[in-house]
Amino acid sequence: MKMLNFMAGLQIRASEGGRPRRFSILAYSGGLLPVDGFDKPVIVDLSGLEVPGAIPILIDHEKSVEATLGITDQINNDGVKITLGGQVTGQSQKAQTVLAADASGHKWQASIGARVLEQEEIPAGQSVVVNGQVFAGPVIVARRSVLRETSVLPMGADATTQVNLAAKAATNVKGSAMTFEEWLASLKIDAATLTPEDMAAMQLAYESKSAAPAMATAPAAAPTAPVAAPTAAAGAVIDLQASLATFRKQAADETRRIADIQAKAAGFPLIAQKAIEDGWNADKVELEVLKASAARTRPTSFRSAESSPENMPLVLEAAMCMTRKLKNVEKAYSDQILQAAHTKYRGAMGIKRLMIEAAVANGHHVSASEGVNRSNWQTIGRAAWGKDVQAAFSVVSLPGILSNVANKELLEGYMQEEQTWKEISVTKSVSDFKTVTSYRMLDDMEYEEVGPSGNIAGGSISEESYTRQARTYAKMFSLTRTQIINDDMGAFDDLRNRIGRGAAKKLNKVFWTKWLDNSTFFTAARGNYITGSTTTLLADNVGLELALDAFDNLRTPAKDGSKVPGGKFGGSPSILLTPGGGISRVAEQIFVNQNIGSGTTNANANIHAGKYKPVKSVFLNDSTVSGGSATAWYLLRTPSEAAGIVVSFLDGVETPTVEQEDAEFSTLGIVMRGYHDFGCDQAEYLCGVKSKGAA
Repeated sequence: MKMLNFMAGLQIRASEGGRPRRFSILAYSGGLLPVDGFDKPVIVDLSGLEVPGAIPILIDHEKSVEATLGITDQINNDGVKITLGGQVTGQSQKAQTVLAADASGHKWQASIGARVLEQEEIPAGQSVVVNGQVFAGPVIVARRSVLRETSVLPMGADATTQVNLAAKAATNVKGSAMTFEEWLASLKIDAATLTPEDMAAMQLAYESKSAAPAMATAPAAAPTAPVAAPTAAAGAVIDLQASLATFRKQAADETRRIADIQAKAAGFPLIAQKAIEDGWNADKVELEVLKASAARTRPTSFRSAESSPENMPLVLEAAMCMTRKLKNVEKAYSDQILQAAHTKYRGAMGIKRLMIEAAVANGHHVSASEGVNRSNWQTIGRAAWGKDVQAAFSVVSLPGILSNVANKELLEGYMQEEQTWKEISVTKSVSDFKTVTSYRMLDDMEYEEVGPSGNIAGGSISEESYTRQARTYAKMFSLTRTQIINDDMGAFDDLRNRIGRGAAKKLNKVFWTKWLDNSTFFTAARGNYITGSTTTLLADNVGLELALDAFDNLRTPAKDGSKVPGGKFGGSPSILLTPGGGISRVAEQIFVNQNIGSGTTNANANIHAGKYKPVKSVFLNDSTVSGGSATAWYLLRTPSEAAGIVVSFLDGVETPTVEQEDAEFSTLGIVMRGYHDFGCDQAEYLCGVKSKGAA
């Protein structure tokens, strides 16, 4: 899952009669978005966007009380656009700074944060219809996502919105501020009967009676081009129908212009963005697209990326990754950065070259051919670390580059290890290292009939509970002085194996040790453990049938420890977990074979085919792990229904992290640390049934 942040316009309305300030945001109008972290333009499918009841308004994506500006009370997703409205509630110094800048005329923008759950890539040459619009590939469609928060930023990038800040509102006959709602009421107009378009037109009429533009209570999609508000002389009656007609025509004209731009600039999202923002006509768009198309067919030296100081850290980092032949490098960097790294370094970026390049970028006078040796390595190292640099330089952080490369090495090694634990567990986030206690549900949570008295019986919380807790696991790593002078890039292999794969090995060991420590978890008394010579997993399905019978008889625990009639848990299994070896192949046969064993008649039909996904882990029969068995197997539910193990990650970070150790360079090497904050704890024993697979 990825976090999707895109820019939009923000409007803040001044306080009225002591009431809190309000804001309105046209968050998204359904088109293409250039989004950091995605290599192609993104379209958010509004039909698949989950919208909560309210979201916070933050400052600069900082999740803290001090950086909270307000809260929404209106979120509207009509399948074409998203609009937000709410109150400014922040009282901190940060919030007051934003409001003060607003009062001074600063035009704030908003960055909308959404978590992408499912995405679809549309390749070049194909098109897709999303949000009532047609888009040509290559694009990425966020089919399912969740709206999480909105942050106030000084500058945004979504050109389909426009910012208008209000200073004061219309006044009533007593001279006090008249709100938009009060003004509608004075005209005997029910706001609930107005469409969003009519509401926006009424807003224009309301603003025409104010000394400065004001905001609508219900946010509406404002066209990019300025829309002239209807004016009227003092005391004159505004023709509301004419105002509505004017607004509708202007909105329709602007919608047609944007649609023409998107059609002509398909595949060129940056051109489309600038054209919409700057008010280009279709002819100018067509000309710019022709120029860009011609430029794509011409060879380019990418000199701007090579020579631009702000690009230098990324070019050096990409060169290191290309030299190390890391996977998915093309997804981590732009084509321009990758081409610049290839043109300049040709896959030969060593540790010494990296140090020299960083030192030169930070103002140190050294030739790239000088090299790093016993006499100068500390001097070059201090410059590369930014410790002895000229004031006008210090554009490259060698520790940052090394840490970024190290994290990519680490992740690659981490993903090379077995990841079976993900398929039979659930992951949850914890905010600290304290023990978290969870309680199981009781049989008496079943609804009861309400009698004539109207009293409703209360359910109970089980005395049975389980705890979970995250812990820290870490390892140190260093590039020694000898490795640096020898330009030993192979030292990074140690990082991938010891820190990356080592982190995954530790998680697997902790997870499977906890899973196999089940003498009190899977028991005959609980009904989730079966034994006997017929409980082996064979293609005749006899053992599987016994496990299914036990599964169907699983009951939820009662508060007094007894089993209450009617307390069956229900549901169906979906996973067949086995150790490595022949038993895992039997599980695969049960899943794919349409007939039992070698039989071919209807009587031999395998009714379990395709039902229970075979999942294998070699750790189940690992002799180094206590409780391992070559015959035991498990019939399990989908983990989201009931998981036997909960894996807790600190702050939801599921992969390990490498950091540069903050130490003086005179320590004769580069010291890094890799750490992983997680915990594995037994949770719901109703997750399924264990078969000993033997007498």
